[in-house]
Amino acid sequence: MARTTPPGSSGDPGWLRSPGASANAGNSAVEIRRIVRIPPGSGDPVMASYREHITVSGLLGIGCGAAAFLSAGYSFVQSAIAAALTWVAGMLPDLDAEGGRPIRELMTLLAALTPLLLMQQVQSLGMSSDHTLFFAMLTYATVRYGGAFLLARLTVHRGMFHSIPALLIFSELTFLTWHSEDLRVRTLMAVSVGLGFLSHLVLDEMYSVQWDGSRVRFAKSAGSALKFWGDAALPNGVAMGLLIFLTYAVLVELDYIRDPSKVPAPELLEVTSELPDAPLYR
Repeated sequence: MARTTPPGSSGDPGWLRSPGASANAGNSAVEIRRIVRIPPGSGDPVMASYREHITVSGLLGIGCGAAAFLSAGYSFVQSAIAAALTWVAGMLPDLDAEGGRPIRELMTLLAALTPLLLMQQVQSLGMSSDHTLFFAMLTYATVRYGGAFLLARLTVHRGMFHSIPALLIFSELTFLTWHSEDLRVRTLMAVSVGLGFLSHLVLDEMYSVQWDGSRVRFAKSAGSALKFWGDAALPNGVAMGLLIFLTYAVLVELDYIRDPSKVPAPELLEVTSELPDAPLYR
């Protein structure tokens, strides 16, 4: 199908065609990907689709799980969970997306996973089964509806959710909330989340590089995913503060930093020397 331009337009309006549609422009023009309409000068970011993100993170998860099972000595169940976490984490940066079916599916999935992650922690506090079930229901509703409400009003797309600090925050949260006495298992789950998250950021950056067969051009979205800070001061401060707090907690868990609450008190010194008796009356 040949490229079309609006009536009365003498130049290319900036609409990018589907693969194969550029044949009339010459054999040297190669379409790298299918991109929907982008008006000229709009600066709208070029991004990978939701389906591409879950496909890439899913394949990466299979590879991560296979490596954990075959090479690192993890059990099949642990490796399968790591693969699933990698797949899910590949969708996490789009928590700041502007609604739509993908964000609804992602919030529902997170709302279901959060109580499962916290269940063992809650049971270790000695709660009854009724209280534990009520906590799970409350957590689901809070994440599914309260979290979606806050994200819709406090975040912008390609904000700090698309950043290296966000990747570290989600990985550290996984490490801290995963209930296991084996630090290797907790590390595997945290690394799996980090890899899935990273796949999303890298794919977005790859899509910001546009090649028409003769030259390479960077979209305005280049650098907006693999970044350490954004343009707004408040989100930067919140992200960095949370990252510092979680990093400290992880270092305490790994015994690189001593937990002040677990530092033993100094031993009391016993006075062994005999003191003379005080007079009865002064």
